[in-house]
Amino acid sequence: MINNREDDDAPDRRRLYRMLGLAGLLAVPLVIIWWPGCRQYPPVSSRESLSLMKLLYAACNTRDEKRLANVENGVENLTREGKMTPEERAGFERIIKMARAGKWEDAEKAAFKFAQDQVGQGKGK
Repeated sequence: MINNREDDDAPDRRRLYRMLGLAGLLAVPLVIIWWPGCRQYPPVSSRESLSLMKLLYAACNTRDEKRLANVENGVENLTREGKMTPEERAGFERIIKMARAGKWEDAEKAAFKFAQDQVGQGKGK
């Protein structure tokens, strides 16, 4: 009886191909989320930053100068307390600057994108 070595390896090879295909499918969403063009804002480093982000969106959505001032004060306080990274601060300041320039709609969209970029981030911090 002739034993063909390729036939013996076929089930292992198929299993390997299936695993590689599954790994590829799982990698696609991660690449989309972490691709530099898709992710514009850094992850927040504290629950306080996350709350401040919500307030920022509300301020931009309602075009509320008072809320925007509260966000600015919050950014200052969190930075001083070491609860906000320089990258986070820059993200907040960029959006605040848009709102201060009267570009409320752009600021609202940017604040929403900032929040979207937090998906899967900041848990337990």
